Amino acid sequence: MTHDDGLTVTPLERRALLAASVFALSALGALQALWGPAFPALMDRYGVGIDTVGTTVILHFIGGLTSTLAAPWLLPRFGYRHILVTAGIVSASGMTLAALAPTWTLLLTAALMGGLGFGLTNTGLNILVTRTFTRNAAPYLNLLSALFGVGAILGPIVVAAVTAAGLSLWPPFIGLAGLAALATLSALAAPNPRILSTDAGARTPWLLALGFAAIYLVYVGTESSVAAWETVHLEPFVGAGRAAALTSLFWIMLTLGRFAIVPIASRFKPRYLVLGASAATLVALAFTHIPSIAPFAYAAAGFVMAPIFPTAMAWISAVFPKRREQVIPLALGLGAFGPIGATALIGAWAAGAGTQVIPTALTLLGILLVLVAGSMVWATRSR
Repeated sequence: MTHDDGLTVTPLERRALLAASVFALSALGALQALWGPAFPALMDRYGVGIDTVGTTVILHFIGGLTSTLAAPWLLPRFGYRHILVTAGIVSASGMTLAALAPTWTLLLTAALMGGLGFGLTNTGLNILVTRTFTRNAAPYLNLLSALFGVGAILGPIVVAAVTAAGLSLWPPFIGLAGLAALATLSALAAPNPRILSTDAGARTPWLLALGFAAIYLVYVGTESSVAAWETVHLEPFVGAGRAAALTSLFWIMLTLGRFAIVPIASRFKPRYLVLGASAATLVALAFTHIPSIAPFAYAAAGFVMAPIFPTAMAWISAVFPKRREQVIPLALGLGAFGPIGATALIGAWAAGAGTQVIPTALTLLGILLVLVAGSMVWATRSR
């Protein structure tokens, strides 16, 4: 298959790319979700306190953010295949070290390696999918995000199973190392396109690029805020146990929504799919104000917001066909800061005014998401 940018992709290369994505994205989802459930076992094994164990997540985040923001510099210099293979080796080595680390310092090193390797793998694979599948990238990007969600659901379950059986945490980490190794082997046969050069003297419309970053900033802030505050909001109405289970349902519905959109994503332009999903998210979040239907509204919000994150990458690729390697990492990297600001602001507001303000705060985020997405639809109407 030959694309508009001259990239020729064989069926074998497409299958190898999809295989690498399946292995890597499911492993990344599992790793990101299992750190928290693993805290008790890690504290017991290494003799660290609750004030220290969270350093693993911090280093994982730092590693992922660093490698994501470094992608625009690394990809043009080394190419997709070298980057994906190297990142896969780092990921597999980090997970193997996490399984066997005899000291807390080595475990922290493993957490950083996992973040660096999987973060760069995630960025590289998603951009490569937009290059390989071009105008039909949205369904594949949604599929990859759905597989990330499957990993995020299964990761804590595996940790709970091994700890309940009295086992150490080495089986989950060795499993993740195996998935990273399979992703690395698959990447050896994946497409390896050259980085497209822009027209000489052409200026990059960075204001548009920052607009896409704003979509990710608000979306990730909204998604993480729902996950963080749904339990707190629902607890007075349904009890702590059921409220926690309903938060898990939010993640399940988010994953199911991405699977559901795969067959139809190619029928819509990415910009209109993002805008429509943002508007539906706002409606669902507004209904969380009604206690009797709030649990259903949270689940619905997860389902309808599902296409936004992956489909926005296809939108970026359509607007910046020769700059996707620069703009997508920028948007993903800045979007990672969304949970920091949104979660903190909602927490401060709820602390002063009570948990009944949580639905209003989330609805305001929904309004902001629609405004940002709508503004970008208008700004990119001629591109």
